[in-house]
Amino acid sequence: MSNEDDDIRLGRCPRCGHVDPRQFREVPEFGGDVEWEPYEEESEIFGRCFKLKECSVCGLGGAPRSHLKGGYFKRDLLEVVDELPMMGRPCYHCGVRIPRFLDLGCEDASRIRSLVRSGQEDAAVEELVKSIGCPLEWARIWVTHPIGPRRPARVWNGPPCASCGRPLRTRMARQCCECGFDWHDPKNIRKLG
Repeated sequence: MSNEDDDIRLGRCPRCGHVDPRQFREVPEFGGDVEWEPYEEESEIFGRCFKLKECSVCGLGGAPRSHLKGGYFKRDLLEVVDELPMMGRPCYHCGVRIPRFLDLGCEDASRIRSLVRSGQEDAAVEELVKSIGCPLEWARIWVTHPIGPRRPARVWNGPPCASCGRPLRTRMARQCCECGFDWHDPKNIRKLG
C-alpha cells in the first residue's frame, strides 16, 4: 500500500522532546500545503527532525494522550488526589501502570536509580517526591519498577504433588520443585533435600 510519494520523517515535540515517526505525502491529496518546520537542534541519534504539531505523549496541539506513551508534568501532579496513574506502561506482574514523569531530568533519574540499586528504596522514594512533587504512592510504584514492567508471575498449572500437594510446574513434571519429591525412576522414588 505504499506509494512512491509517501515519506517517513521523524518529528520531535518541542514541549517534551518525544520523537515520533510520521508518514506523509509530499503532495497532499486534498490540496493545502503541508509545511514542516525544522527542529532547532539536530540530534546525534535521530539526525534532522521536524517539529510535531500534535504529540500523543504530552498532549501538545490538543492531541489525546496515549495511555502507554503518555506521561505527567509537574502541573498535572498538582491535581492528583487519591488515584493511581492512568498513563504509563503496565506491569504484567502486579497490574499497576508505571507513571512516566516528563519533567524528571536524566541526572535526577540516575541518582534515584542508584539509590534503588544500593538498597535505599525509602530514600529513593523521598528523593523522587522532593524532585518531582508526585504523590508518595506513585513514587513507590516508580521506584519498585526501576527498569520498567516485570514479566507476569509464573502460573503453575500442573497436577498437585503427591507429597506436599502444591501444584507442579508442568503436567509432565516428575519432580516437585517445592518439596524435592522425585519420581523420575518409578522403582526408586525419593525425596531430595
